[in-house]
Amino acid sequence: MSHEEYQELLAANALSALDGAQARELTAHLESCDECRAQSFAWEETSAMLAYDATPIEPSARVRENILAAVHLESQSSVASKAQVPTVVPFERPAKARQSPFVSFAAIAATLVLIGLSISLLFVWKEKRANDAEVARLSSEMQQTQAELQHEREVVSFITSPGAHMAELAGTNMAPGAHAMIAYDKSGQAMLMARGLPSAPSGKAYQLWFIKDGKKMPGRVFQTDPSGSGMLKDQLPAEALSAAVFAITLEPENGVAAPTGAVYLVSGS
Repeated sequence: MSHEEYQELLAANALSALDGAQARELTAHLESCDECRAQSFAWEETSAMLAYDATPIEPSARVRENILAAVHLESQSSVASKAQVPTVVPFERPAKARQSPFVSFAAIAATLVLIGLSISLLFVWKEKRANDAEVARLSSEMQQTQAELQHEREVVSFITSPGAHMAELAGTNMAPGAHAMIAYDKSGQAMLMARGLPSAPSGKAYQLWFIKDGKKMPGRVFQTDPSGSGMLKDQLPAEALSAAVFAITLEPENGVAAPTGAVYLVSGS
């Protein structure tokens, strides 16, 4: 038995909880080991203090009566069977199973490994969540970039198509830094691209107007992104296909039949 195994037996020995073989083996070890002998004295003092501090319990009267009755009954049985010689079969008490300290150390080590694995898994899970969020962000940005590239291809294809016309809209005093371009073909299909517009208030949107000989014909409404850019596809009325003026006003978000808000962009006549 190793030195550490003897030390594990000291507390049980102080409580008289060792079997005969263990007690004898420990006693022999204590004769040659000063460290274990000192620890054994300390455990014995602790055990004595616990026993001294324990509150004595007085047995109840009923318990006392039951003990006396049992003694009386045993005395009568002894007299009745005095002539009989009981056969006693001696037996050895089975040795008390002793758990090796290495089993305890293995259990502690396994627990520490499990805790370490749990912590590692937690870090991996958090890192995976962060990576997933980053992948989602990059995917969203890529989709947005692809959408912008597709839009630019459509614009280039549209304005370079045969018979396409373009008109420039300049910002008024409502949005001096804003500007826009509108391209339309001979069939009246139009595409508007605006930049630098202020964000529309809640419940409001920008609306395109086609103006011919003073007649204001409503187009569709659109919103801008945080940078003030907006895009709109519309269809020009037939009478606005030639020499029309284009304007953009701020209107209710569902659009109106006649302009009510301030003009933010307008083209030359």
